[in-house]
This record gives sequence, C-alpha cells and structure tokens, in this order.
Amino acid sequence: MSASVINNSAALHEYRMQLSQAIQNLQDSLKKTEAAIEQVGETWKDDNFREFQENFNQDKEMIIPLTASLDDYEKNILHRLEEKVRDLEEFRFGI
Repeated sequence: MSASVINNSAALHEYRMQLSQAIQNLQDSLKKTEAAIEQVGETWKDDNFREFQENFNQDKEMIIPLTASLDDYEKNILHRLEEKVRDLEEFRFGI
C-alpha cells in the first residue's frame, strides 16, 4: 500500500474548511441539545430523565475535548501543512 501525498493546497484548504464547519456544527448541536435537556428537565423529573441527563453529560464530557483536539488539529497542524504545500506549489510552478 502506498502512502498518499498531499500536494494540492486548494484541496487541503477545502478539507480544513469542511472540518472547521463540522466542528462548529457539533459544538452548536451540543449547545442546543443541552438547552433542550434543561428545558425538558423543568417538567420531566423522574429517574428516567435523571439517567438520560447523566448519560448525556457523560457523552458531553467526551465530546468537548474531542472538538477541542480537532479544532487544534485544523488550526495548527493542517493550517501549517497547507502553507507548506502552497509554498511548494509556488516554488514548483512559479505561482
């Protein structure tokens, strides 16, 4: 199996933007779900709700660091890689 080479800064930029949007969508969905759970919790006060809320909070505690890691990856690693690929394109093609 051969390794793929990333050699297109425009494609890498598009991937970064898609990843950034996916991260934002996940964060927005998490906030909306959290607000909805709080609202439902005002009337649904039994053990089933407490269990549901506890499960959601456990999931949230895993999602928050995941989105932070992905955001860091996009902003630091992928962005630097995109810049390096763009520099290489400019060198190779005189862009």
